[in-house]
Amino acid sequence: MEEAIRTMQDHKVRRLPVIDGHDLVGILSQADIAKNYPEDRVGELVAFISF
Repeated sequence: MEEAIRTMQDHKVRRLPVIDGHDLVGILSQADIAKNYPEDRVGELVAFISF
């Protein structure tokens, strides 16, 4: 999860493709991470990724 957050921030994106080999198998969004992040840190997460 930390790598995804760092990648989103570095590339100023809110969604990342999920790839299996050469196949796109999904999209990971900022909201997906927020749903699985500790509740007391979600605001920090959103501020960290948002630009």
